[in-house]
Amino acid sequence: MIGIVSMALSTLVHLITLPVEFDASYGKALPLLEKGEYLHDGDLKHAEKILKAAALTYVAASLTSLLNLGRWIAVLRR
Repeated sequence: MIGIVSMALSTLVHLITLPVEFDASYGKALPLLEKGEYLHDGDLKHAEKILKAAALTYVAASLTSLLNLGRWIAVLRR
């Protein structure tokens, strides 16, 4: 039971931090790159793709955590 509660808390933390990570990529980093003129003219499009990929790694981690929790609950219910 302690293991399930621990995994559930970990999953909850992943889900709570998702909006924070998307805001960090799109709300903070992208405007900073635009206003600070850190990129060349054609590089902004590529920076958006990289920031999107970085944010999606957190989505993948959240889904993995959620699926792992569900799998363990299903195994223990048998």
